[in-house]
Amino acid sequence: MQRGFWRKIRLSARWVRRTILVLIAIVAVALVWFNRVGLPDFVKNPIIEKLRARGIALEFSRVRLRISRGLVAENVRISSLHIPDGPTLSLAEVQLLPDFLSAARGQWQIRGLVLRQGKLIWPLSPSNSIAVENIQSDFRLGDNDTWSLDNFRADVAGARLAFAGDIIHATELRDWDILHGQKTGAHEWREQLLHFYNTLGRTHYAQPPQLTLMINGDARDPHSFIVSLAMTEGKTRLQLNGNANELALNYHWRIRGAVEPEIIRPFLTRSNAIRGLNHFSLTAPIHFDANVYGTDLESLGANGYVACTNFAVRGEAVDNVSGNFFYTNRVITFYQAHLARGPQTMTADQVTLDFNNELISFKNGFSTADPRAVTRAIGPKTGKLLDPYRFTEPPTVRVNGCVPLKDVDGIRDLAAADLSFDVIKGGEFRCLRLHADSVTGTIHWLGQQLILTNISAQLYGGSGNGSAVFDFGTEHEGGDYQCMVSVSKLDLHRLVADLGSGKNRLEGELYGTVFISHGDTHNIYALDGYGRANLHDGLLWDVPVFGIFSSLLNTILPGDIGNSRATDAGGSFTMTNGVIYSDSIKIDSNNARLLYSGSVDLRGKVDATVKAEVLRTMPVIGKIVSWFFSPFSDLFTYKVSGTLKNPEKFPLYVPKELMHPIKSIEGKDQNSSPKPTIINAPSEDPILPINNGS
Repeated sequence: MQRGFWRKIRLSARWVRRTILVLIAIVAVALVWFNRVGLPDFVKNPIIEKLRARGIALEFSRVRLRISRGLVAENVRISSLHIPDGPTLSLAEVQLLPDFLSAARGQWQIRGLVLRQGKLIWPLSPSNSIAVENIQSDFRLGDNDTWSLDNFRADVAGARLAFAGDIIHATELRDWDILHGQKTGAHEWREQLLHFYNTLGRTHYAQPPQLTLMINGDARDPHSFIVSLAMTEGKTRLQLNGNANELALNYHWRIRGAVEPEIIRPFLTRSNAIRGLNHFSLTAPIHFDANVYGTDLESLGANGYVACTNFAVRGEAVDNVSGNFFYTNRVITFYQAHLARGPQTMTADQVTLDFNNELISFKNGFSTADPRAVTRAIGPKTGKLLDPYRFTEPPTVRVNGCVPLKDVDGIRDLAAADLSFDVIKGGEFRCLRLHADSVTGTIHWLGQQLILTNISAQLYGGSGNGSAVFDFGTEHEGGDYQCMVSVSKLDLHRLVADLGSGKNRLEGELYGTVFISHGDTHNIYALDGYGRANLHDGLLWDVPVFGIFSSLLNTILPGDIGNSRATDAGGSFTMTNGVIYSDSIKIDSNNARLLYSGSVDLRGKVDATVKAEVLRTMPVIGKIVSWFFSPFSDLFTYKVSGTLKNPEKFPLYVPKELMHPIKSIEGKDQNSSPKPTIINAPSEDPILPINNGS
């Protein structure tokens, strides 16, 4: 009995051992089979169905069992359900991560996927698509249909992409109209994304850009999505944070960091934007902190702060510029803008660049910068227009108004201009041949007119003030103008030195007022107006039209009266079509007076009558002597013709035969008498006329 019991025990143990060995053999064969051939359909199909229930259409050639990695699907293709034109992901391998706790409860679940050697294709048009290659990532499936992406690495259009995020209720993504291209504006959005991708692929970088993207949100509420994107390439460091309604159809971003301008250039689509950037030479990144919002590039809006250093605009160097800004509808406004160029600065409460109307406007601008540098930065033609007007040192100017943003290429380009310059402190200034020690006043550029008011200057040892209106909207070349100029105590010698050859022996203080009722900038010989001029304590004999009487007076009267100072000279005049007429010019010197009446044009042609009153200015008895000789006054009345440079004189009332003795005496006197040091004989380079090239 006992012996039979132990025999049964041994038989049972033997069968158990054999069963275990068989099971081990079966498991070993199954493991080898699953590793070499793959899982059977009754095992694969539940996995596929579970993933489909989570919104993932998983297709693969086989699922193999790896000893170290578990279940591994090969030649995998993953697509989103119900989105025929949505993105498709193909991978060499996908490791399936079962939920063993659920399996222990009899519920087969997949808690995650490990993606290897993947490639994502998203067709955005029938002939173009986006490709993301070399995908490596961990993909987790959580509660509430949550998709979690960790450690995502990929290459896209030459850039390296890192991606992470969590999307709750991810299966709701399949109902988003934008992914089907049905939403208004979705087509434009896809085109913009495709353009960005193609441009990124064509751009060559010293090092591949690094993009780091994070997305979190609930697919049931597109407003809940929070997006963070970081970009690194060379000196570029950008951080983007924001949210999007329906995946960027209505976005709001905060962008901050530094960007190299050359990175921006390939992404510009408008020719105007490309031409505008070509005017800038930037050597340092642009720093900014901005909020960007809108529905597409056309409706883009932004506000924030921007700063840039060490750049040039059309060759004009700028050390730094900064300010707050607001952009919408292709109009950008800078607030509290500040620009520095060495010791020169420009500030403004508000600067607006209107790209729709191509205008730049200033509000309460303040500048100590060189105006010529500013105009050259606007454009070479604008710079050439104002090049003749130069300050030796930059003036202090307040600026308000608007001016064309583009280079001036014709008078019509000025129609929208309305810009005022208040020169608060102007130093040494040169305009053509004129020179002033200091200038202040207001310059108003209004459409096709240039209006100068309250102009005040210190020049040639004296002072001057005036106003002018230039109208460039005329049918003829150049423009018409009106002006008023009043001067006091000008040093005649210095004035004529600038206007003429620089060599003269003229002296005296000049006072005067000139009104030009009509002038033509293209034809300086066509002037209408009137005025009055006076010279005190002057020497005028260096002017040929006056000097021709010097020797005659010296012959008739003793004491070199013809070379003496003019104690007072002056008179009123009118101008008509460039011809100056006066009947009241009077020159008083010691013991003599010259009375001029007649005309001279701006080309220097003279037609005048000159009468000499000898001893007229002699103290006490001058008037009596002059009255006594008045019956003989016609002897000293001459007709003057020729030019200011080469005048000719002849007596009006004395026969030529009677003039021979006087001429012989005059000639003898000229040959025998030495010239006094103060004598002003006619110079070889007369000061007048001032030709058109002056």
